[in-house]
Amino acid sequence: MPARLDHLVILVRDLEEAARDYGRLGFRVTPGGEHSDGLTRNALVPFRDGTYLELVAFVDPEDGRDNVWGWRGFLPHEGLIDYCAASDGMREDVERLRGLGLGVEDLGEGGRRLPDGGEIRWRSAGITQKGRALPFLIEDLTPRRMRVPGGTAAEHPNNATGIARLEVSTPQTAKTSELLSALAGTAPGTIELGSCEVFPVEHGDDSREGPSAAGLSTDRTGVAGELDRKLSHGVRFALTPEAGG
Repeated sequence: MPARLDHLVILVRDLEEAARDYGRLGFRVTPGGEHSDGLTRNALVPFRDGTYLELVAFVDPEDGRDNVWGWRGFLPHEGLIDYCAASDGMREDVERLRGLGLGVEDLGEGGRRLPDGGEIRWRSAGITQKGRALPFLIEDLTPRRMRVPGGTAAEHPNNATGIARLEVSTPQTAKTSELLSALAGTAPGTIELGSCEVFPVEHGDDSREGPSAAGLSTDRTGVAGELDRKLSHGVRFALTPEAGG
């Protein structure tokens, strides 16, 4: 069952510039490498809770080809465009979601060449939908620790420790809540993907359907507030102390 958040996707035009800007926000940014389709490359901001931010850019902005997730259609916009839930049994999850009446496309295997020359592989699936209110799914075929670095890579000067809250803009909050609860296997009204609580919010005139804001946990008291949206390349982030922190 896709019961935990894997990562958030942040599309940027210039990956090196975005990595520098996220560094200025107090994140430790780790180079990720180039995807096996040759179309995109990324950098990661991993957290102690196992989730991460993916900063992703197209290698050639003028190339008309798109990847399997359809991210080129968001250009020239930058910002939070998609999110992903982890699966430990992709085939079973696809069948279960189809049994719930959802259209699910098995996107097959993908991969990424790491900066050190290593290669990682995964399988992914996408849910048929008009926007991005529901996540796509990923299942690691190589050890996840190769895809998502830990240790010092997940220790940040701004003391962010994880993704605690995700807002998803949608014109149908009740329907989206129902679908997300079914996907996550949680009771109606409570949507939890691992340690992240997901909140469908009313679709605004200036927002697209999909992830729209995120709350990041911190283990330092007195560290709170919204981050500079210019440096985050349009993403609405807020740091919130952990409960009991």
